[in-house]
Amino acid sequence: MPNFATPAGPDTPMAAAHRAAAKQAAGTRWESAYGFLCTKSPRPSMADDATIKPQWIFDNVAIIGDRSTVMYVLKTSGGIMLIDSGFSSKLDSVLLPSLSQLGIEPAEVKYILIAHGHPDHFGGAPYFQTHYGTRVVASAADWDVMSRPPAILPPNPLPWMLAAAPKRDIVVGDGEEIVLGDTHVKAYLIPGHTPGSLGFIFPVKDKGRTRTAGFFGGTILDPRLISTDGLQQYVKSLAHFADVSHERKVDVELQNHPVFDDMWIKTDALAARKAGETNPFVVGAPAYQSFLKVMSECIQATIALRQGS
Repeated sequence: MPNFATPAGPDTPMAAAHRAAAKQAAGTRWESAYGFLCTKSPRPSMADDATIKPQWIFDNVAIIGDRSTVMYVLKTSGGIMLIDSGFSSKLDSVLLPSLSQLGIEPAEVKYILIAHGHPDHFGGAPYFQTHYGTRVVASAADWDVMSRPPAILPPNPLPWMLAAAPKRDIVVGDGEEIVLGDTHVKAYLIPGHTPGSLGFIFPVKDKGRTRTAGFFGGTILDPRLISTDGLQQYVKSLAHFADVSHERKVDVELQNHPVFDDMWIKTDALAARKAGETNPFVVGAPAYQSFLKVMSECIQATIALRQGS
């Protein structure tokens, strides 16, 4: 696989300034994000990560998956939307059993939204297309990504790396909506991790009260795999998503790779939530903007180190 590792060498003034800005934006709420993105060696998602117990985190939203890669179940008046569909190798061991535990039949899944075109996100989609006629949604650029086999593979690729792609179906562009029943999901192009990564903004219900969730679906966990041009595009995408999420007053933070946003602390807190307490996934609009700023500043620090500035 390509490796664009930042050359070893002394720190630079610009990199230090970006890390300082990230640390300030992180405060105490996003300490884990700062630590993972700015200071630690990244950890990729793996097909053998431990499965999580399915859990409703809002009246209409549940999480399923494993410790490093999750999918979201959106319950609507017209059926179920899934955001992502996991590894193909985990269809029978995770995705289908998790839906069953939530009381959902596979035929109820009407749409699968693919956040970006890597096998840990689209792997289960072909099964639903074939068996239930589920519509699959992705950007034009990432339909192309999914249709091509990986250009570079390790000597002994694991089966999930060669997962079959879903058949090209619905193409969504920047600012377009996917509607099912009473639920409208707005999609935004956020290239960088892949050419057609998507972010989603949609309403969630918390004990009947409407909140607005932001889902940045193309997070770069390992910048060593991304070219400098790709990282620069990613910074622009974060700025774009910051603008639209600010405009839409996003106050709920969700990720499909929850390895740096304290999701498991939130799920534990949710299980212990008492009457009158705020849902821990509701972070507030200013904190959501700070989260995106941490991501952006840490990547800009990497760019500065590569450029020696």
